[in-house]
Amino acid sequence: MTEQHQALTALLDVQAVDSELHGIMAKAKSQQESEHVKALLGRRTQAIEAAKQLDAQGKEAASAVDTAEAKVRDIQAKIDRDTERLNQGGSAKDLMGIQHEIDTLTKQRGDAEDTQYQAMEHAEAVAADREQKLPLLRAADAQAKEAVTQRDQELAALKERHQELTAQRPGLVSAVGDEALVKRYDSLRNARGGGRIAVARFDRDTCGACGTHMSPGDAQTIANTPAASIPTCIECSAMLVR
Repeated sequence: MTEQHQALTALLDVQAVDSELHGIMAKAKSQQESEHVKALLGRRTQAIEAAKQLDAQGKEAASAVDTAEAKVRDIQAKIDRDTERLNQGGSAKDLMGIQHEIDTLTKQRGDAEDTQYQAMEHAEAVAADREQKLPLLRAADAQAKEAVTQRDQELAALKERHQELTAQRPGLVSAVGDEALVKRYDSLRNARGGGRIAVARFDRDTCGACGTHMSPGDAQTIANTPAASIPTCIECSAMLVR
């Protein structure tokens, strides 16, 4: 095996690391931009806002009940005072005036009680609506938190693997033992946006980088490449290891 062939073979290990690093970065970007997570977080935000609105509606309904009950109690207190005055006696004119006031207050109490019942029914409806919706809102919150936790765990694992590979790479590059070859490799790998396969096996007349199956003539040309030269794929320009 020539020194160049050995260097190319060693370069395959560098390529394997670089390909995995590229894949890790792509996966990390995909995770960070996950539409699924974004959608769940959007639902969670809506759920939190809906829960706040339900709480506000519940407090408003309870306040309306308290106000209605207080009005009924106030009117009843006036009726009780007038009834006591009526029982104490007095002139016919005074008694008639007191009775008229009691009758008026009694009608007001009936109206206030109707308002009280309506407020209570509304409060019960609001409470029932809240009890029905809260489990759905909690589920949206839990799903979003679970998705974020899973995403963060996967990102942490990708980061750890990225650090491992990054630490391994210098040793693998050193093992190639050909600085010019490594420079050529990096140039090919980073061309056209980066992430390309710059060196691959040539097996069964097929380029391991792009999968192109060579014609018999092209395959023969690659097979006849002088030992001092490096054969390349006619489609992707990757360096080929025979």
